[in-house]
Amino acid sequence: MKNIFLSLTLGFSLAASTQPAGDLALNHNRLLREKTAEGVYKQIGNYKVVGTSYLFGEKNKGNLFSTDGTKAFNIFLSYNTYNQEVEFYSTANPDKALIKEPGEVDSFVIQPNIEIGLVSPLKFVYGSLIGSSEKAFYQEVFAGKRFSIYKRYKSELGVVSTNYIQSELRQFDLEFDYYYTDAEKKTVKKIKANNSNVTKEFKSIKDVSGIVSNDAFSANSDEAFKKIFEYLNQ
Repeated sequence: MKNIFLSLTLGFSLAASTQPAGDLALNHNRLLREKTAEGVYKQIGNYKVVGTSYLFGEKNKGNLFSTDGTKAFNIFLSYNTYNQEVEFYSTANPDKALIKEPGEVDSFVIQPNIEIGLVSPLKFVYGSLIGSSEKAFYQEVFAGKRFSIYKRYKSELGVVSTNYIQSELRQFDLEFDYYYTDAEKKTVKKIKANNSNVTKEFKSIKDVSGIVSNDAFSANSDEAFKKIFEYLNQ
């Protein structure tokens, strides 16, 4: 399902050095929402929704791997975190998006883009590949021999706090949760990004209390989890 989406006009460039602390994708999508021109929205049911549900906006350079075995490299793709669809553009028709519904894509990669502060590629795998029953994609934060950590993005329709007059107005609120897998137990489990919760979760495996601090989680939870999961897999 694809709704008509009026294009956004953006006149800014975001470098990594100016990116505030926290999650890069959330900050970027928040900026895209703030730059949405007045009257530009996406119709979803009875709601007029402002902002974007696409991770890092639309048309990111990347690679796509379908369940039927087809592969596409260095194409433009868009990851819709609201309905978990992946759109891509062929060289034959670069202006018309082709849609891959949930379950039709094994994985995809968003390539680095310095202009938005993305300095490393982001790999996403479909839930069934890591043992999840959710029809969603998971970003591979760290893949280990036994323990791996993933991040799942999703967009919800939130109330626009600056506009209570238009009851039909909503905004895309990007959110994420972390999940880890245990190859020995063949499990997928949600985990909170804080020192005490992670220490409690793995106390029977290793003491990870001194690996990173809560401040490290607040500054960059991906990097904090990477250090912990590197240690867990040693």
